[in-house]
Amino acid sequence: MTSPPSGPAPDPVTDPVADLSTLLDQLTGTPDAPAAPDDQDAPQPVFRDVDQFVTGYLAQVVERRVASGPTPGINWCPRWWAHPEALSRLYALWRAWETMRVNDPHTGMSIWWRDHLDPHLAALTGDLGPFARCGTRHRDPEALPVEPAPAEVLAQLPDA
Repeated sequence: MTSPPSGPAPDPVTDPVADLSTLLDQLTGTPDAPAAPDDQDAPQPVFRDVDQFVTGYLAQVVERRVASGPTPGINWCPRWWAHPEALSRLYALWRAWETMRVNDPHTGMSIWWRDHLDPHLAALTGDLGPFARCGTRHRDPEALPVEPAPAEVLAQLPDA
């Protein structure tokens, strides 16, 4: 029989296992917001909104080196919410995460990582993604150049 390790116990604030346990506990937690009166039995989201999801979960569990100058890594912008594509993709990731944790508690998180997070994260942080121009500081997004579609083109579509 082995004796317990000597020395002080790891500080739960800096102990990565404790931090991970806290994040994983959120899979079965309940949100701060109360349930709507007509929907008391419906599972409530763990995170109130996409900001809470990104800052309280995603930024804590995704481990990637962020590019800085000549240092290779992913492109990330701390003002992710200022990029319309990023906001839309991260919102979709949050909603998918909340849905999959409820609807498939056994394998949903694995599917979420594979089918949702991995492709969205690659699109967001890649060399052609919305964060590519930011580097270590935010740069305002630039919309794609567009010209209005001619009426005769729109008239050919089934929903015209």
